[in-house]
Amino acid sequence: MRRMPACLFLLLFTTLATGQEGTGGDSIAVRSTAVPLDPSDPAVTRVGKLEYRGGLHLTSDDKRFGGLSALSVSGDGSRLTAVTDQGGWLTAGIEYDERGWLKQIKDARIGLLHTPAGRPLATKEFQDAESLARLPDGSMIVGFERSHRLWKYPAAENPLDGKPWPMRVPNNLYKAPPNGGIEALGSLWDGRLFALTEYWIDKDAVRGWLGGGAGWWPIGYKFQGAFRPSDAAVMPNDDLAVLERAYNPNRGITGIRIAHVRTEQLRKGAKLEGEILADLKPPLTLDNFEGINSRADAEGRTLFYVVSDNNFSEQQRTLLLLFALAD
Repeated sequence: MRRMPACLFLLLFTTLATGQEGTGGDSIAVRSTAVPLDPSDPAVTRVGKLEYRGGLHLTSDDKRFGGLSALSVSGDGSRLTAVTDQGGWLTAGIEYDERGWLKQIKDARIGLLHTPAGRPLATKEFQDAESLARLPDGSMIVGFERSHRLWKYPAAENPLDGKPWPMRVPNNLYKAPPNGGIEALGSLWDGRLFALTEYWIDKDAVRGWLGGGAGWWPIGYKFQGAFRPSDAAVMPNDDLAVLERAYNPNRGITGIRIAHVRTEQLRKGAKLEGEILADLKPPLTLDNFEGINSRADAEGRTLFYVVSDNNFSEQQRTLLLLFALAD
């Protein structure tokens, strides 16, 4: 019997091992550098009702790294999943220090989102993933702008490495501005989904919806000044946390806020209005924050993770920050 060449054996072994992991993609090295909440005074660890639990500036030599526009964190806080606005995904482990502060991310993998036919997303019009929701069964829904749509990726160790199927969307979603589609997406305790746009404005609110497979019903989210929702997350008590971002064409990101929307507001036709938990503005650490996720720690405290989109630019950073809701 002919022996298999060593190089082919190694290739087969690697392929099988990757398949057993079920995560797909490629392993990449990501560096984690600690950042303070207030660069002018590293002793500052509180903003509004939130306590800082550390932040990381994430960098990689891999040119595919960046553009993180939505975030999901596992219930135990051990792993993160993110989508990029160039049709990719990232998974990584999260490590904490003895205080429970962010220490580093590790075991990062990166890969491409695929179409229902199993092909990579071809052009920017179809690659612009901006929102992400994990469902109770482990599947994930990705919301896309430009070519506005929702795709559901089936439950797996890494759902985003699989083939999705298209979901029913609000009837008028196609009318949304190209860069103003669904920025915030989440799964509520009662099985409904919520979705918020960013720049599709109706008087004093941006448009949004509640619903899902059985149909969608309109809601709105009231905004103030230049602040618009860039993401939202379901909190452990089933309320919502809305990440708000203020952008000025000449000055860039001028402010970031996290608002609390109570469950009882979530009804057909409602105009949601949040209580501001934290208002991040200079000199606090700021960047283009586009993703938020929430979970409870072992002591029952509500945690918020926020991530920034560096737009694959050297002038912006990929930041991962952690906050705890103060008692």
